[in-house]
Amino acid sequence: MKANNVGRGHVRDSDVLLAGDSLKGKLVHLVVTGGIAAVETVRLARELRRHGAEIMVTMTSEATKIITPLAVGWSTNCAVNTGWSSDLPALDTPDIVLVAPATRNTLSKICAGVMDDPAMMAITAASGAGKTIILVPSMHDDLFDDAVTGDMIETTKSMGYKILISPSEEGRRKQPSPTKIVRFAAAKVNENLPNRANIAVIYGATESPIDPVRVISNKSSGKTGIHISDYLERRGHDVTRISGVLETSGNHSDLTARTPQEMMEAVREVMSKSMPDVWVIAAAILDFQPANPLTEKISSNEPPPSIDLKPSPRLIESIRSANPGAKIISFKLESGIGIEELVTRARSHMKRYESDAVIANLLENLDGRGPRAHLVTLDGANEISDLEHLSKSIESIVSSWME
Repeated sequence: MKANNVGRGHVRDSDVLLAGDSLKGKLVHLVVTGGIAAVETVRLARELRRHGAEIMVTMTSEATKIITPLAVGWSTNCAVNTGWSSDLPALDTPDIVLVAPATRNTLSKICAGVMDDPAMMAITAASGAGKTIILVPSMHDDLFDDAVTGDMIETTKSMGYKILISPSEEGRRKQPSPTKIVRFAAAKVNENLPNRANIAVIYGATESPIDPVRVISNKSSGKTGIHISDYLERRGHDVTRISGVLETSGNHSDLTARTPQEMMEAVREVMSKSMPDVWVIAAAILDFQPANPLTEKISSNEPPPSIDLKPSPRLIESIRSANPGAKIISFKLESGIGIEELVTRARSHMKRYESDAVIANLLENLDGRGPRAHLVTLDGANEISDLEHLSKSIESIVSSWME
């Protein structure tokens, strides 16, 4: 059941490259039932292993008609249970039972208490042991929208099962991507760890119109904020994402905001629902924006007019005023200066805006030519080597604040 991964001696064809540690030391019982989404099992199993999970797997007889146990065994790097055996491996109690796909028939068996195969035994045993059980329903909309299906989903939720359902696409509730499923699984199994926090992460650029066509904007891909928010969610924190203008894929924000004013509105909306314990402000907020945006496009045949600028609303000041008890991690980007001066400016920023920590970056080092950042607190300044190190450092300091 161990996940043999790249970096531990001889590389085998079934090995995977570790991408994270959110499931390190966790045993996941992957239950594959007979929906067509079972074809995604290979990709899902390997993504679980990339985040440190050890896997045991059970397939229903119907699932074996869709994908072979040979392929599943290769992807999970373990023996595949397909029927009853004398040692009853289904009675082993893992940290997580992940049922993907979870067919309508499987939901009905759970609700009725049916235990007619090893897969149902695994689900029942884990439920009795109080383990995390995640169901990923996958079916046609006609089946999903049936009233009985809705009742069964609500029943399983009331029993403590965690449900991950994708939006309707092409008339189907398709199985979400392996990345989304594994992130969800890690978040649910880690949410009971001590010192978890309610965290709002803001990332991406903002822009402000010059005329109906042109804008003034800050440069920010959003990659840093996406990585940080994903890492925090996988570690069991309750994460709300506010994204600005992005230059990267993989975003799954809760709120989007393009202008500084929209960013302020998004922050107020978050606080209207729940005051975060921590704000991570990785967004590139405009310091200045056009004072009088034009209502008509500037003609390209005429000399360009001068553009008067005015200060943009100060997001950090607004958050500190409205949520005074929260911790704030802000970002400070500079260029053309040394590390000592960078840290000095970060400390000045921290004092001015009452931040509790500052991530100080040099623009010329963001492409990997030097330290990725420096984490500056009242206790000192620590060098950050890369984005994964940054995410771990932020998670560590957040957890310490929640003690």
